Amino acid sequence: MVEERRPGSPAKDCARGRQPGAPRLPPAGRRKLRRVPSERARSVERQPTNGGGPPPQRDGDETRPPRDDGTRRERDGDAAAPERPATPAGFDPTRPAERAADPAGWRLAEPARAALREVIGGRRDIRRFRPDPVPDELLRKLLEAAHMAPSVGLMQPWRFIVVRSLETRRAVRRIAQRERLRQAARFAERADDFLDQKIEGIVEAPLGICVCCDNGEPGVEVLGRGTIPETAQLSVACAIQNLWLTARAEGLGVGWVSFYRFADLRRLLGIPERVDPLAWLCVGWPDERPPRPGLEAAGWAQRLPLEAVVMEERWQPERGRAARAAMRQGAGAGGRGAATSSKAGARVAVASAVTARGAFTSAPPAMGVVAASEATAQTAVRDLLDELVKPPRGLGRLEDLATRWAAITGGPPPERLRLGVLVACGDHGHLQHGTSLFEQRVSAEVAAAAARRQTAVGALAAALDHRLIVADIGLAGPTPRGVLARKVREGTRDMTTERALKTGEVEAAIEQGRRLAAELVASGVQAIALGEIGIGNTATSSALAALALDADPDALVGRGAAMDAPGLERKRRAVRAAVERHRGAAREPLQWLEAVGGLEHCALCGALLAAAEARVPVLLDGFAVGTAALVACALQPSSWEVLIAAHRSTEPGHALVLRELGLEPLLELRLRAGEGAGAVLAARLVEATGAALARMATFAGASVTRNPRAWRAEGGH
Repeated sequence: MVEERRPGSPAKDCARGRQPGAPRLPPAGRRKLRRVPSERARSVERQPTNGGGPPPQRDGDETRPPRDDGTRRERDGDAAAPERPATPAGFDPTRPAERAADPAGWRLAEPARAALREVIGGRRDIRRFRPDPVPDELLRKLLEAAHMAPSVGLMQPWRFIVVRSLETRRAVRRIAQRERLRQAARFAERADDFLDQKIEGIVEAPLGICVCCDNGEPGVEVLGRGTIPETAQLSVACAIQNLWLTARAEGLGVGWVSFYRFADLRRLLGIPERVDPLAWLCVGWPDERPPRPGLEAAGWAQRLPLEAVVMEERWQPERGRAARAAMRQGAGAGGRGAATSSKAGARVAVASAVTARGAFTSAPPAMGVVAASEATAQTAVRDLLDELVKPPRGLGRLEDLATRWAAITGGPPPERLRLGVLVACGDHGHLQHGTSLFEQRVSAEVAAAAARRQTAVGALAAALDHRLIVADIGLAGPTPRGVLARKVREGTRDMTTERALKTGEVEAAIEQGRRLAAELVASGVQAIALGEIGIGNTATSSALAALALDADPDALVGRGAAMDAPGLERKRRAVRAAVERHRGAAREPLQWLEAVGGLEHCALCGALLAAAEARVPVLLDGFAVGTAALVACALQPSSWEVLIAAHRSTEPGHALVLRELGLEPLLELRLRAGEGAGAVLAARLVEATGAALARMATFAGASVTRNPRAWRAEGGH
């Protein structure tokens, strides 16, 4: 007789390996599906069926409690599940049915979407800023927005260094200007267009934010970064975008500066090695409101159509090539991979002789230099230039000269400049190695002729009515008539076999230069032009620049005063011997001067330091003056703020020195006279710039239509 097996009977339980009376469990890997009633069923279910009380129980269901409104029954008749509790804060409150019914239900309201499109479309890279301060609460908004960016593994690698110090921002500008000039040669015929992209916003904007990426401790794994380590930097880029868009919405301008090397900013700001300073952001109220991107307005490039950058399913080589071709066409021949012109190529060859170590960015902070804010004066002059009857940037480099002059002096250049010309003279002990075609006594003869206004600098100073001082700092023999006697010693020692100067001699010569510059300032001059006289001092300058820049001396040595080929080789050997002898021991600026410096170099260095303290512009002449400026800026980095490069000489080392100083020369006339003649010539450009600002009419004053018309062609703009 077969026992009857009823559902739930002990016999059935035993047959299935279950203890009699044990609770039933669903089969492994299966879930009981719960019926989700329709809205209509729920509305019917909520209607009272028993006079407003609980619904009647079904037969055989004595153990099931009455069902409350809004609960669901199990499909197979088991106990009904309770209503899902409220979602805690911070968790998704939506249900699958809601998301299925309205996949786009997460979108924001149309006004918010329109505002987002407007902010993204209106973001601009700002280069001109007003000096007005940024409120702290607004700065906090920007930083909070940046901190809300997505990041790989939620590692939040961004770090923000907020810089308000004018001196620090000036130091960043010096770094950026030097790198900008280095990069210009890579753009060949477009170098001038590249140099028109200004970086003065570093100082004009009241705030600088150095955005860094903390790459974390080595050996610590970050979720999602294992195969693509760069995702940390990409996360920081997202933070920058958040900050930038928030600034645009608040009416603030942001300018992203990338003309620097990581090592330079690490030294300046004390950033540890594992942290990369990815961006320097200039933040402030914009002094321009460009309707389209600046590089597009300047004709540098234009945005590609969307179709050129989007591909379906796989990489499409044709579309990729078309996009690259369009970018090359927009960027011209001077793009990243373009061949450089011979002139630019020569500059690159010289630059390759220098290591990444800057000449004066790693020097100690400046002390005692007046940190007067130049932003207001620069803005006033720039605003005036915008109003004058001319196209934008119509005066070219003269506009840069005007704003730099205003930054130094607080006002525009004068129409009639009271210029003091200081020519420092000295002789050199290495002349016995044939480093010049001229004898040593010629130095004193040229100095005497200059004092009589018979050389280039003397004649120009006399013709233009400038005050001229020719000073004997280290000529061999007696001081010539008409030359100011400030002799420290008669010439230097031979730098190829010993130190050229002792410490006390260097200090004494620097002090003489300080006094001479102070005398000129006290006499009422508005600027100082520096020059030098000394047979063989281009060899000295080459050795000094090689130590200061840790450069290959052969790349710095030029022909000087018309040196022939055998003489040029003798000169190179002497400079190479001096640099090899002293490079290990001469690590500091004063040690450079002791090892290979000239007495005129020391005096020029002192004069420049004194002029910087008085905020008097300094017009630099040629190679020797430029190397003295390198040393002065290493001693006192803020001295750079008063420098104006008058010209670039034919000496190959001069181009390198100017690039390291971050200075663009006003003139390029292939001068090789020295003495300060080029600096006096450049003073005329200062006066011409002052005359233009003082005499040109504004658009309104001259009744000239200012705004260009929108060009219409083939029915469109």
